[in-house]
Amino acid sequence: MATYEGSNGQVKVSSAGGTTVAVAEVRSWSIDVTREAVESTAMGDASRTYKKGLQSYTGSMDIVYDDTSAAEVTSALDPANDDAVVIEFYPDAAGASAFTGTVITTGYSLTASFDGLIEASVSFQGTGALTASKYGQ
Repeated sequence: MATYEGSNGQVKVSSAGGTTVAVAEVRSWSIDVTREAVESTAMGDASRTYKKGLQSYTGSMDIVYDDTSAAEVTSALDPANDDAVVIEFYPDAAGASAFTGTVITTGYSLTASFDGLIEASVSFQGTGALTASKYGQ
């Protein structure tokens, strides 16, 4: 299994019917995938039993705020946008696995400090499956 350095990662977004555009100035991103456990215990069982339930994912990314970002990126990351957005996460733009899914942006916050750049934090909820594939395939 290969390991990757986070500084080479990349995020791309596309709104419904839009073109895929790289998100500039990404500082970090995360994806959290969970699966429910559905109880299948019946009367007479001595122990609780479970089956796999539905899978879901949420995530976030931190970016350096740039009001000159491509209009596609600004629109895609706006929680007021009613369209689901296709988002692609690349751990390493030079051949690592890509994670792709459709998301709804659920939050957008700005943080400023006197000794740093203004950063935006974007949170999202996945809708449908998150798929993993090799970059460029």
